[in-house]
Amino acid sequence: MFKNHIKISLRNLWKNKTLSLLNLIGLSIGVSSVLTLMFSVYAYYTANEHIPNQEQIVYLKTQSNEGTEYREVAYPLLDELVSSSPEVIAGTHLHSWGNIWLENENDEFQHRTDYADPEFFEVFDLPLKYGNKETALRDKYSIILTHKVSEQLFGDKNPVGKTLIGADTLNLKITGVFEPMSPYSSFRLGVVLPNTLLENNPTFTRQTNWGNSFSPAFFRLRPDTDIEALAQNVTQLVKQNYSDPSMIAQMKVMPFIKMRTDIIPVVDTIIGGSIAASFFVLLIILVNLLNLNTSTMLRRTKDIAVRKVLGGSKKSVVVQFCIENGILVFVSILISIVLFLLVNLPRLNDTFGPEFGRISFDVIKDFPVVIGVVIVGILATLMVGIFPTLRFIKVPVSLGIKGKIQQIKSNFLLRNSFIILQFTIAILFICIAVILNQQIGFMKNADLGFERENVLVGSIDLDYKDLDAAKSKFNALLNELEANSYVESVATSEAVPSDYYFNYTTYYDPETDTDVRIRRSYADDGYFETLEVPVIMGRNFDRTIDNPDEYPVILNQAAMKAFGWKSIEGKRLKFKNSGSDGNPIVGVVENFHYQDLQNAVEPLVHIYRDPSRLDTHRFLSVKVVKGQEKQVEGIITAAFNGISSRRAYEQSRLNDKVSAQYQLIEGILQSVNITAILTIFISCLGMFGLISFLAKRKVKEIGIRKVLGAGVAKIVVLLSKDYIILVGIAALIAFPIALYVMNSWLGTFAYSISIKWWMFALAGLIAFFITSFTLSIQAIKSALANPVKSLRTE
Repeated sequence: MFKNHIKISLRNLWKNKTLSLLNLIGLSIGVSSVLTLMFSVYAYYTANEHIPNQEQIVYLKTQSNEGTEYREVAYPLLDELVSSSPEVIAGTHLHSWGNIWLENENDEFQHRTDYADPEFFEVFDLPLKYGNKETALRDKYSIILTHKVSEQLFGDKNPVGKTLIGADTLNLKITGVFEPMSPYSSFRLGVVLPNTLLENNPTFTRQTNWGNSFSPAFFRLRPDTDIEALAQNVTQLVKQNYSDPSMIAQMKVMPFIKMRTDIIPVVDTIIGGSIAASFFVLLIILVNLLNLNTSTMLRRTKDIAVRKVLGGSKKSVVVQFCIENGILVFVSILISIVLFLLVNLPRLNDTFGPEFGRISFDVIKDFPVVIGVVIVGILATLMVGIFPTLRFIKVPVSLGIKGKIQQIKSNFLLRNSFIILQFTIAILFICIAVILNQQIGFMKNADLGFERENVLVGSIDLDYKDLDAAKSKFNALLNELEANSYVESVATSEAVPSDYYFNYTTYYDPETDTDVRIRRSYADDGYFETLEVPVIMGRNFDRTIDNPDEYPVILNQAAMKAFGWKSIEGKRLKFKNSGSDGNPIVGVVENFHYQDLQNAVEPLVHIYRDPSRLDTHRFLSVKVVKGQEKQVEGIITAAFNGISSRRAYEQSRLNDKVSAQYQLIEGILQSVNITAILTIFISCLGMFGLISFLAKRKVKEIGIRKVLGAGVAKIVVLLSKDYIILVGIAALIAFPIALYVMNSWLGTFAYSISIKWWMFALAGLIAFFITSFTLSIQAIKSALANPVKSLRTE
């Protein structure tokens, strides 16, 4: 019997191949999108599963009086908190201090390097593939490798006990290898070295006091710890020990499980949006299937009636239609899996991989996703197979055998509610896409206060093997560039717009008793000239006047405002309780957006540094005559190819670096655009089926109207007007929702567009034209039908 059902199902699917194809296309695209969205959510929530007892791990977060928040704390705070708080089981610092170069059998390589305390595994009970967690970080010259690094160097062999050369002179003994970690975990480790290795580093030891905050601190707590009491203890330790506790507004105790959201706040928007989008797309798919199934089954009332006459049970009819839908659903799932693996997943990784890590799919490891897809497929099959069938199976045999579908009662309220829901969701996504496009366009094209066209930026932090020889060749390159007629200006600097370190220093004005936390960076005298940032007070840096040992500085307007200064005459940047005269202020520049427009312009100070300091500057910026970029790029690249270094020279256009800041938001935009197109496409497929159904019901009415002289246009309006009205109602519902959602989201940007009425009008017109085009295809076909045949139809 089952075999017979399969044959009949395949025959009927082929007979109604147009609607079957529409169903298959809509299902495949929709399911692949839902699978992609939900898998990204699943990957997010399971990313840190390899870290046991996460609910007991916390970290500290500093909030300054200016409202700035950061995860770094004063280095000695950890030991004080562990010793004074019985609820703290263990604590560890975890920070970077430059990525160390490692050597194995004359092969040099560099990976991300993290430094941790020997108690690291008491806080993060991460499994080791090789080695002993209790002793892995006890030795000063030990090193733990990630699974990936270990495989690259030693294959499947156990490397514990082998030695790597670090920083040319250190003999580092491999004491452990981590088990593979999720690539999209919020807890990403490189090779791990003990903090004790840095004890002889004078720069490091100078930073490990109560006046500097550079290292995050993590703690494992006892299960029933009172977080509020612990936070009060932390606050007390800050007041007692910090060099200037007045600068700290609050020290928060944060749960580790919230760290990813804390680091990348937009992740909540992405995950929440993914869940909502997958739910809405799935809902549209089901409604669309129900509508198309209704359209198909209205043509098969005779088939159902004949089955009943021949003694077929209601159950067999329901099973028949469930099998037909099951074939469509599970074929579409197979197609959607192919689309997911070959198209959607690579695009997802290209968009979000740099921020969240690359996602990979493994059938065995990710079996909950496979089970979930199968369950959703079964539920969808039962819903779209049973509900329409139960409705039409109740049709009297006398009506069904004659095919008098016009006498079948129809619940228009319910069906129209589904249509309104579908198009409300579709128009909502179109509105969001239109507004988001405008915001991104605004951010990418806004006046940032500096010149970004025709500026080449090269990375010169290359870890030179012979620094003196490299400096000599670099100075020769600077002279050559300054003499080149195609070069307008040259600069070396620690940072460039879009790539500033989070280096802050608190300066003090004794006249007003004001402390100001200012982001700082280093630059030479060509920096502001190259970027064309106007100097509005004082002067620019000048290598013929300025002495680098005196650290002359240039402020931006935001820093002047923070101090409350109107003039820089007689002003110097000073540290509180310091006996020095401070830094001489030589000028003030206009505010420029050195970070993306999601953030306001913060107080900023640039400290003068000689352009030849190849060991401390990170960037070479060259402003070039338009059209001559390639030639100048070649000169610079050739010069660096002749300088021996561990890293290869790379350069790009400043405009490209600035635009790259918005890669994550553009990824969200791409997802929204695709979802908007998908929802309107699937909704229109359902509309296509419904108007086919309506044309079938009104076949005689259409024939009579044509005989009486009605034109094609009038018949098209007859068939389409009700649905156009429904789309209009959907638009009226979607517009205020979109306004509320996007106003809330744009409020998170320091600089944003104002939402205009035409954005909603544009979204409505897009939905209207797509819907009208879809409706007109079937409506015109019905209107052009031969009225004689229509009137003979029973």
